[in-house]
Amino acid sequence: VNDSVTFRRAGKEFTLPIGDFAEPSQALIRKEAASIPAVIPKIQPDVVIGKRRKKDDSFYMVRQEITCTVKLANSSNTAPVPPVSGKIVFIGQDRRTPELFEVLSSQSVEASMKPGETVVKEMESFITSYDSDNKGTGNIGGSQYVGYLLVLLNEAGEVVLDDTKTAGFRKATSEKPSRLKEIIKQPKGKLLTENLDPAPIGGVRIRP
Repeated sequence: VNDSVTFRRAGKEFTLPIGDFAEPSQALIRKEAASIPAVIPKIQPDVVIGKRRKKDDSFYMVRQEITCTVKLANSSNTAPVPPVSGKIVFIGQDRRTPELFEVLSSQSVEASMKPGETVVKEMESFITSYDSDNKGTGNIGGSQYVGYLLVLLNEAGEVVLDDTKTAGFRKATSEKPSRLKEIIKQPKGKLLTENLDPAPIGGVRIRP
């Protein structure tokens, strides 16, 4: 609260000058504002994934190049978004052991936004390779990209945004929200279960 007060109701917001209120109401507004933690406006994410596929040296092996653009929009036209930070984690599924998943890349995302502002982040592209013939004992595996998890935290370390287009990832994080903070701690090459918990074997694959 400075010279105005913003109300949010039914997904909409409107701002009025404090001077429009009677003096007792002004005093009450200022008192309540002092005890209410700052609310970060809703951040609207738009993650665009590009996948380029080509055959590798082996007949069955496929190289997959993943590109990503992250757009973050401040949905409020009156309030800024203070600094937020986190990671976007790209995950692949093992072609030989489908119940295993792998962190293919984990990249930092930071932003702060003026009212109504949209910021665009171009993430670093990466390559994964996998055996496209998942039948038979000769399958050498590899991980095929299946989805991402974008997690942003405020300065207090609270999750203010999580985004994914993969139904299984959404289910896993909805059932256990603490997985959101855990997944952004996992290093590249970390093996995970289908629930995004560290795999019991505790393995980490070394990728170039």
